Amino acid sequence: MKFEKHTITNFHISFDKEKFQVELFKKEKQGSTLYWIEDQNFEIIWYSSDHDEEKIRDFLEKLHYNFQEISKKIYNHIGGIFEIFLHDKKKHKLFIVNDLYGVNGSFSLTKENKQIFFLNFQNFNELQVPLEFDRVGIQTHFAIGYQVSPFPLPYKNITRIQGGKLHSFDADLTLKTTNLQLDFSTNNDAFSLKNGMNASENLFFGATAGKDSLALFSQIEEGNKNIIAGNFGEVYSADVMQGKEIAVKLDISYDHTTLCDENEFEYYATQIANISGGLTTISYVDMLKFVNEAIPENYSYVMGEAGECVRMFFQEDEDLAKAMHNYLTPKEFLSDSFLGDYEEFLNQYPQNISSAVAENYAGNSNAEVLINFYRKGRLPGNFGNRHKMISVFRNKITPFLHEDFIKQTHNLPHERYKNDKIHEQIIYNANQGLLQYFKNPIKTEISVQNWNHRMEDEIGDKLIKLLEKHIHALKTVFDTEKVVQLAKKQQKSPNRGLYFLFRILSMAIFVDKINNAVAPCEKR
Repeated sequence: MKFEKHTITNFHISFDKEKFQVELFKKEKQGSTLYWIEDQNFEIIWYSSDHDEEKIRDFLEKLHYNFQEISKKIYNHIGGIFEIFLHDKKKHKLFIVNDLYGVNGSFSLTKENKQIFFLNFQNFNELQVPLEFDRVGIQTHFAIGYQVSPFPLPYKNITRIQGGKLHSFDADLTLKTTNLQLDFSTNNDAFSLKNGMNASENLFFGATAGKDSLALFSQIEEGNKNIIAGNFGEVYSADVMQGKEIAVKLDISYDHTTLCDENEFEYYATQIANISGGLTTISYVDMLKFVNEAIPENYSYVMGEAGECVRMFFQEDEDLAKAMHNYLTPKEFLSDSFLGDYEEFLNQYPQNISSAVAENYAGNSNAEVLINFYRKGRLPGNFGNRHKMISVFRNKITPFLHEDFIKQTHNLPHERYKNDKIHEQIIYNANQGLLQYFKNPIKTEISVQNWNHRMEDEIGDKLIKLLEKHIHALKTVFDTEKVVQLAKKQQKSPNRGLYFLFRILSMAIFVDKINNAVAPCEKR
């Protein structure tokens, strides 16, 4: 049996009535783990940093023994963030499944009677597919800041493979989807995140002043030489101060990277745009620099994302629109930037967004609706984009999505999520010496990235120059002059409009690149 381990930055997988083909993309000292497995019956692509070889082999043995039963309850056997492509050679059928919430779901499009799947957009120009904006997708993308069901992606004819389902294609590319089951645990509440950390011996912990980071820190054995902690940003920000203090307390190595200068800002902004297809905010430049420079290539990055799956992330639950207000783009920025063609959408905003959330995410109360929206909408949409960006550079594991933790916590009464009770119990059970940071975290007036101050200097100049260079690519969506003027206003007096501009710049860079790549072909 073929069982190969690769470190990749991207893949292109195609399937038609005759072939199943795989192309892997690699770059020295970058990428994440993929397993390529093949025997006489199946060819399997297994992409995940959350699973080691032993766990994969054990699951495949179960799968070969009883494919139908095991595939229906895959989430009882494996969790974390993953995606599996399984080609049945004899029947020439393709099965695809990814993690419960679809964080690692690939993108898909149909071209010339061929279904094509790609992990990220880094090599999109090689597919030679022109971009066309989806009218609904583009306006909701800039309103929410990422993509959630029931809204489409900003680009026509491109979809994302959803989590929680088994997707199967036959030789005629007919798609069938089956909802998959998860059996919640009835065991005692002895919550632990340690099972989710077994995929790698060398771990790099993101160190912040947040509750998720603190819960992960509580699982660490003091003085463990295989563990490094670190972060980025202003040295007198709460995240950096508390993160370093806890690392010292636990006697583990610590590393820190500075914020991007204007040249690094352009480099990492371009990386983000090209990897995410313009779907990820440029505000992640400092994080990507940190991942690239601080995390050794043989270490897995442990992050607290998905911890809010067991916290009341949206605090206001009496009114849905009010609860979501701080997580949507303020209406004035959309109204002052979108072309007049989008007036109908703007006249109904933001109620049209909150109404769609209420209709598409289940719950007997606003609190239940919002936590389901976080798990099935915000997590795959926002953090799924960030996961894909980071994974191009390093392995990343997510203990909060390990199957044991999900089965124990994701079906508890919502009262258990208030005031971070589950996090407090994790810390109490594992390391009570860290409870002081849970009850009284370090607080400072200085933010980690300090955008307001940085915008006044070279970073603000660079943002404006990059927008002036690329914004023409979005001229069918925005009044380009008004976007540039907004950037100049934000440089003088930064506020939430800055994050709106970061999203615009990301998409402008990517679309401009693809348009330039396609244009010469059209001329020939």
